[in-house]
Amino acid sequence: MSEVIQQDLFDVKEREKEIASIDRLFQDIKQYRKCSEFKKKLDFYSEFPYIGVYNAELVAQQRPGARFVLTAKKWAEKYQRKIKPNARPLIILVPFYPVEFLFDISDTKPMGKYQKSQDDRVIEDIIERYKIESSRNAWYYLDRIRENLTKNGIHFTGHYVVGSEKHAEIRADRSEKLCVPVYKDFIVDSNNYFTISVNAESDAEAFAAICHELGHLFCHHLLHTWCKERFFNNEEEEKVVKEFEAEVVSYLVCSRLGIHTNSMKYLAEYLHDKDEIPEISVERVFHAVDVIQRMASEYMDITEGMLYKHDVEFKAAVDKEKKRRKEEREKAKAAQPSL
Repeated sequence: MSEVIQQDLFDVKEREKEIASIDRLFQDIKQYRKCSEFKKKLDFYSEFPYIGVYNAELVAQQRPGARFVLTAKKWAEKYQRKIKPNARPLIILVPFYPVEFLFDISDTKPMGKYQKSQDDRVIEDIIERYKIESSRNAWYYLDRIRENLTKNGIHFTGHYVVGSEKHAEIRADRSEKLCVPVYKDFIVDSNNYFTISVNAESDAEAFAAICHELGHLFCHHLLHTWCKERFFNNEEEEKVVKEFEAEVVSYLVCSRLGIHTNSMKYLAEYLHDKDEIPEISVERVFHAVDVIQRMASEYMDITEGMLYKHDVEFKAAVDKEKKRRKEEREKAKAAQPSL
């Protein structure tokens, strides 16, 4: 067995362990399955859109009353605040690094002369200012997420005519041609792997619908080679869990980005009418939220999309062009006269 295959198998096993450990956390803490407590959790996650939703849960575990958390360096650079003596740091996970330490705004104070009597108002002003500065219109996120759909092998259409009961759908489909931008002056053609159809009256509704359908994809609800199959006890459980997970994903992405949609109303009504939430995979929901929120917030590098990761021909075309451009840069650099 090659080292590459061995590493892939190791990564899969480690990922499954991670999934099991996160889901077990929520299964062990029984009150989280009560709808009222779960809704409080979702509201808490929505207050921290600038960190991953799993890290928001870590913050919730360590400081349930936290309101605005940053590193000591960011508090000093952006808000001219320093950490109070004996303040307890909050630990979160970061890629390619063991951990990072955050501090809640209540554990900071202004640099210079500290006027405690005025600081409560300063804290409220900082939090409100952040919310205003970070807010965007729905069209801003809709534009970015649609751009990133093609990089994941997804064709998008605003003409949904399958039936009157649904207003959106995702399905496995290879009938459409995608023009995937790799560079501004270089496009790779590819057939799609999925199609998302949406019929919405506003940008906010369209965005929420796309998030819902992507929730189905990234929570592994589709029978496709790109998705690891999920197992359920019966068809009724499968239907309830899939729709609930997708709706939670849409709810969280929209609320974390400040977009108000019917998704929020639907989920709130569901939680109000039920005693407990279904047996969902919290880890897969967290993963879907983080991926989709990133798709909505920034233009993904082509190598991060599912099309590059799973389509051999597409990957070969991209790698060939990247290699050609690298050789041209090296050639141009070598041709420059030395000083």
